[in-house]
Amino acid sequence: MNETAHNTKQTRSTALAGSGMGILLLLSLIALMIMYTETMLIAALPTIQTQYNTTTTWTAWVISIYLVVGAVATPILGKLGDSYGKRRFFLVAMVLYTVGVIGNGFAWSLASLLLFRAIQGIGLAIFPLAFAIIRDEFPPERVPTATGIVSAMFGVGAAVGLVVGSWVANNYGWQTTYHSVIPVALVLVVVAALTLKESPIRTPSRVDFPGAITFAIAIVSFLIAMTEGTSRGWTSGFIISLLALAFVFIIAFIVIEMRTRDPMIDLAMLRKRNVFLPNITSFVSGLAMFMLFQSVVYLMEYPAPVGFGTDIFRAGEILAPAAAFMLVAGPVAGAIVTRRGAKLPLFIGAAILAVSFYYYYLFRATEAQVALGAVFVCVGVSFMFTAMINIILQSVEQAQTGAATGMNTVFRTVGGSVGPTIAGVFLATYVAPIIIQTPRGPIMGPSLPTATAFDYIFLTGFGLAVVAMIVTLLIKGPVKVTESVTQAAEESLAEAHV
Repeated sequence: MNETAHNTKQTRSTALAGSGMGILLLLSLIALMIMYTETMLIAALPTIQTQYNTTTTWTAWVISIYLVVGAVATPILGKLGDSYGKRRFFLVAMVLYTVGVIGNGFAWSLASLLLFRAIQGIGLAIFPLAFAIIRDEFPPERVPTATGIVSAMFGVGAAVGLVVGSWVANNYGWQTTYHSVIPVALVLVVVAALTLKESPIRTPSRVDFPGAITFAIAIVSFLIAMTEGTSRGWTSGFIISLLALAFVFIIAFIVIEMRTRDPMIDLAMLRKRNVFLPNITSFVSGLAMFMLFQSVVYLMEYPAPVGFGTDIFRAGEILAPAAAFMLVAGPVAGAIVTRRGAKLPLFIGAAILAVSFYYYYLFRATEAQVALGAVFVCVGVSFMFTAMINIILQSVEQAQTGAATGMNTVFRTVGGSVGPTIAGVFLATYVAPIIIQTPRGPIMGPSLPTATAFDYIFLTGFGLAVVAMIVTLLIKGPVKVTESVTQAAEESLAEAHV
């Protein structure tokens, strides 16, 4: 009897293993596809600006709107998935992401591109739902390995996108990259619909729609004010009105969150020092990383004497090593967390970030210097991501881990949406016409950002990183982690790479 039960259990485990491998392969391919698509777009930003005859500040919205919508949509779809089925809303997110990819490939204006990027941003909910599916489908001892494999695909996809995607965009146009992704996305949607099974696990909760709406209005109002401030004047009635609107709605958001049973951001949790302070560093790291990538791309592709006058492919090549180093830096930081606690690697990461931005302020005369600086920044950000999530998870009850990591995702994503806009403001403010030498003498060329614009961007990044270092010193340390916290952190870190 016992032998029969054992054989039945073994057969079931083998079946689950086979099913699990299929799910893991599917999710890994989705991660690879998304990171390939997103990183290709970063290198194409200057081309998009020229094609649609727009400004650097509005071009920054190509990245920002994707992240803003993602920050709002992720907790909504995550809660809907917990309440009504993770597979169902995973497929919803996949379909919307695919619709965005198709639309981007045929975008006829900047406005249409931003619309489809917003739809694509809803697809950011794919990954929290995907990791929830892994937790439901895999035995507990295999969850860290499974999430680690999917996380590794983010780095692989980023490296491939920055090289292969940039090559396609450079030779055939950035929209061709989207065209090439369309059949892959459609196939993955069909495979997901046919192979994924609905999880019986349900965690009913209310979706905080009022909080999400007020939060979105506050962030979008602020970003539009930042975008239009240079052209309309920072003291104009329009800009002041937008900033006032942002302030009013952020206050309304706080009031709503304090009165809501299932808030988008649990403000009570933020009263804990070791939750609030790491989320501040999360905001800074997201802001710094996206501000850097946008700046480096423009620096590489603008003509001399401002930049290097390279093409999209070369810009992607310069950034690719940085993406690859993130794969190495994360495990190294994790080892330090295990041995010395999480506060030390968080401080090291912030310090590396500060040194990186000051390095860019001093050294960016050659392509090799630019590539090396990008590596430093990504290593610093990886250290910060690894450490901060461990600190947060160690500081909350086990039942609060989902809410705590979701909140951290919101802080990091909002920081990422603000970063490109800040860079765009500097690039649009400090401009001067370039001088073109012709046989008949020098003539005035188009106005481009000056070295001063990049100086201010990198000094701003340096200042923010110093703030992160100071904030880290205020965290109670050294924050030793347990095995269960390490497992939960590995799952959350996989989401952080998106």
